[in-house]
Amino acid sequence: MTKLYLDEDTIKNMPNDYTLGSYIRTQYWNKTKEKAMKKDSVTEIMQKWYDVMNKNNLQVQPKTSTMLGTILAEYDIKPKSKPTKEDLFDQYMNTKAGDWERFWSGLSKEEKNYIESRRQKLRDEYYSKRNLIDDQKKSLLKG
Repeated sequence: MTKLYLDEDTIKNMPNDYTLGSYIRTQYWNKTKEKAMKKDSVTEIMQKWYDVMNKNNLQVQPKTSTMLGTILAEYDIKPKSKPTKEDLFDQYMNTKAGDWERFWSGLSKEEKNYIESRRQKLRDEYYSKRNLIDDQKKSLLKG
């Protein structure tokens, strides 16, 4: 049930020609529509669960589905979001040596290129601030 809160001033300012009922119905409909427009993660999870069970030829009691849906509805469930490039670079800088190989192998080629370009930019800044020469930038002279 959707609760609709109206302040007294709104109600008092409404003319007494039976438009208050239609106003309340309109407000209720707008509020309900707003709720319906939000993505409901619980129904999405439940649908995925049903699909997997159907694929594996499994069935459960309808009461079990109701209990699971009720429990999930108590939580504010949000899908995981992919980290931004800035977050990836911070994670790269803070990855421990033992976890580095797993972290690096889980990145896409685009993410690796981004991290390398950011790393090179920081390296260039470091050398230029200290008036140092970057030995890794040497190139082979052909002659």
